[in-house]
Order: sequence, then C-alpha cells, then structure tokens
Amino acid sequence: MVNARTFHRARLMMTFAQIAASGGISAAAAALGLDKAAVSRQLRELEDLLDVRLMHRGAKGMVLTEVGTLVYERAQRVIHEVEHAEIEAQALRSLPRGVLTVSASVAFGKLHLVPLLADFMRLYPDIEVQLCLLDRHTDPVEEGIDVLLRLCDVPPDHLVAHHLCEMNYVVVASPSLVQSSPPIETPQDLENRSCLFYGFKTRTTTWCFRHAGETYAVPVATRVSVNSSEAVRDFALQAMGFALLPCFVIAADLRSGLLERLLPAYEVTGQLGRNLYALHLPGRSASPKIKAFVDFVRARWFPHGAWS
Repeated sequence: MVNARTFHRARLMMTFAQIAASGGISAAAAALGLDKAAVSRQLRELEDLLDVRLMHRGAKGMVLTEVGTLVYERAQRVIHEVEHAEIEAQALRSLPRGVLTVSASVAFGKLHLVPLLADFMRLYPDIEVQLCLLDRHTDPVEEGIDVLLRLCDVPPDHLVAHHLCEMNYVVVASPSLVQSSPPIETPQDLENRSCLFYGFKTRTTTWCFRHAGETYAVPVATRVSVNSSEAVRDFALQAMGFALLPCFVIAADLRSGLLERLLPAYEVTGQLGRNLYALHLPGRSASPKIKAFVDFVRARWFPHGAWS
C-alpha cells in the first residue's frame, strides 16, 4: 500500500524528471502548467529529502549529477508505467476484454449458460469469465459481480436491466404418478394433492392459473420444501408429487417423456418471476465486455429461449 510520504516523493520525482527532460526549471514549469517558483521549490525539497544534489547549473542550463542521472532514470520508469496504465485503461474501454464476472442460479447456469460459454469465449478471446452459480440474490457491489442473470417480474430500480426473454412455467408429474392418481382436469383438482414447488421452509403456497380470461387461485401444499429448482425436478421424477417448474428446467424431460405436462390449456404463474433480465450497476453500460455478453445471450434467448 502506498503511503502519503511515498506518494509525495513520487510527485516530486516526476517534477524533477520534467526539469531534466526540459533542460531547465522555466521550461519545466511551462510544460507542467505550474509557477516557476513552485517547480524550483519542489526540486529543492526533493534534494533535501534525498540529502543529495541532483542538478547543477551549467553554462548551457541544468546538468544532472551522477545521482541525479540515476534518479531521473527511475523517475522515467514511473512515468512510463503511468502512461502505459492509461493506454491499457483506454483499451479496456474500447474493446471487449478483461475479467467478466457473471452470476446466475445454479439450475439455469448449469443447464443454459455453461453450454454457451465456449462459443462466447471463442468469439471474445480477450475476455476471461468468472462464473458464480448461487441460488440466492447476490450484491453486485459487495461481491464484485459485473452481470447478474435474474428471474423476476420487475427488475430492481438501482440496477440497469436488459430484458433477455420471457419465462414460462408448467405443472408436470411423472407418468407413473399420473397413471396412479385421479385425473387432473382442472386446477382445483390439485388441492389436497402432494405438490412440489420452489421454496425453503415453505409448506403451502398458491398457484395462479389463467384460462379464457378467468383467473384461478389454487392453494397447494407440499411435504418437502427446497430452494432448488433442480431438486424439485428430481422429486418430480421420483413421483413424489405434482410440480410447478420453469420450462428451462424440465424441457428435456418433457421431450423424452420422463415428465408429463398437466393442464396445458392453462397459463400458470411461477414463484420465480416471468422474465429473465441481465442486470448490472449504473455507469457500466459503456463497458464493452458487459455489452458483448448481454448482446450474445440475448441473441440466443430472446424472446422465449430455446427451452420453451
């Protein structure tokens, strides 16, 4: 960590380097936009701090001493590093490069984001990806997240939101459960049945259905609660109940016949939200790496996602 004393000496050395490069105090003051007396005072202060003479006044201007030549070389390196850092920062502002940290839920990340990352990284070879898969909300400031992929109905006001796609939900069950249970012909038939849904320490909830302009609110209960869509899907495969799940979790199971969709004429609302957003902090909208990622996933998922 740079302390105030070191920082002050670095400033004095950079002033000294400008004096040496310009050939005198007057020219250095003009180049730095400072008063001549201020530049002269900084040179004397640096010499006092180092307890050496850095320059002599010769017939043709200021002449470096042996120690002054050494200090000048070191100061030039500092200036070069500062200029190089500025060039790199400008490059990061103009090209998709650098480390990109993305957060998503475990289920969605594993099923639909991970399979896309190889193509994304081939397309943008100067971007490194840090993927954080968590079944909880993350704080982009506290946890250093560039982009959050989040299911919600309304995005948070304090974040910039890019709508990626809509999310559909369905009620499903294993074929064995469907065959061994009384038929499910209306949403009300789910009452007093063993149901499965996302929610830790939540034993009851209400599923909302829409059909022909009518809304039906159905209270349902579960014997097992879990905060993982993948776990709900696994329970459904084991015939433990009728499950409400987003299509992105069980699309492959519906195609293979491992799960059956129930009440296909009804639109059902899930607990996780009906829209997928890419969220990031304000002020980062101009970041090329964030824009590249958002545009990439939106092109593949908008408006419904390949899983729908």
